[in-house]
Amino acid sequence: MKIILLIAAILTCLSTSAQSLAEPFYRTEPPRLEVVPYGRASDAVTGEPSRSNYVAKLAPWSVSEDGREYSSSFAVPVWWLNRQVILRVAHTTSAYEVLVDSNRVGFAASGAAPVEFNLTKVAKEGRHTLTIRLVDAEQNRVNSLFREGAKPAVEGVSVVCQPSIRIRDIDCSTTINDLGEGIAEFDLVVKCDALNPKRSRIGYTLYLNDTTVLTRGYRDIALDMRREDTVRFMARVPQTALWSCDNPHLLTLDIESRMDNRVAECIRHKLGVRAADVADSKFYLNYKPLTLHLADYDSSKSVEEQITAGVNGLVVPMDYATESLLSECDNRGVLVFVLTAIDTIPLGENIRRGGNPSNDPFWLDTYLSFNRATYYTTHHHPCVVGYALAAGKTTGINVYESYLMLKNIEPRLPIIYEGAGGEWCSDSVEIR
Repeated sequence: MKIILLIAAILTCLSTSAQSLAEPFYRTEPPRLEVVPYGRASDAVTGEPSRSNYVAKLAPWSVSEDGREYSSSFAVPVWWLNRQVILRVAHTTSAYEVLVDSNRVGFAASGAAPVEFNLTKVAKEGRHTLTIRLVDAEQNRVNSLFREGAKPAVEGVSVVCQPSIRIRDIDCSTTINDLGEGIAEFDLVVKCDALNPKRSRIGYTLYLNDTTVLTRGYRDIALDMRREDTVRFMARVPQTALWSCDNPHLLTLDIESRMDNRVAECIRHKLGVRAADVADSKFYLNYKPLTLHLADYDSSKSVEEQITAGVNGLVVPMDYATESLLSECDNRGVLVFVLTAIDTIPLGENIRRGGNPSNDPFWLDTYLSFNRATYYTTHHHPCVVGYALAAGKTTGINVYESYLMLKNIEPRLPIIYEGAGGEWCSDSVEIR
């Protein structure tokens, strides 16, 4: 009997280890932009999460002596019942697991991109303890693939409450007509988490400025559990309101969802409308050729200090591509290429078995997950006009598959890889 129990324990440990490696993001929500829900439109206008009764107030964090365990608490009020409770972790310096009241509810193999966890099943009415436990490199090999900070850290943690039919994501694509105007198509991705079919009315208003309405409307939708639908609408945007380096104009999108004729959530989102493309090795912004003069982002300097004469954009590692940094680039008209937080340069250039991870199928899901998260958490910013697959000097199956995945999602923006060596896993685009 003891031998049987010992074998079972060993198999359990191996299974847990394999799970951490084979499933880079365990029990997580699909990556998306940051959503701050409000109960009233007047509160959404302020843009202050503290005004929302659907954003939890986290208690001050307590940190363990080794700096690897962060603990806080939050309360779930009665008016959050029958809604979805979602935790968002914007950034950590290593892989981590999430615990609520000592129960493990999720795992992320990278903290470089924001990750969300659905806490609805464990976050009942009352106060709960939230713990984020960082996992070091010795415990998880995935840590060796992405950049780590100088010391352990956890940043940008929030807990929000959305209705059972909720706005899951927002997207915008733009073409330019013969008059130079932008024809923008907006997608509001709506998801149902309810056990039974639900109906909702999704209303939208797009503002050119504080008073001028470009378009408004609504759509009634009905969804079953785990189903998604998309509310699509179009708007003609004047040429003077298109986002560019010289004119970083931002529009305002207000969204209101109603269930049973009551307001379920209000969301305000700032966005820029622009058309970015690459063709014949040239980059085009709003159908006009633009030479890319990029510099590597330096976290010790401000954005203003780095955009000197002859520089119009930055290559920003996902570790540093925070919401505040990208929003600043949106407002300043600074172009950004986001570098996925995979760095295999220190791991050598041998692509045979056991060599560089870029050609090891074991890491394929990790490459795809990291690049997918990088895209879906940053592409809403008009300043983001390109992506770099990884930092590396070798090619391989993981690089090729990551390139194909991103080009399938986003065929217009340039996707580059510094170690391509002239192969097809990197777009040809002139960068100075």
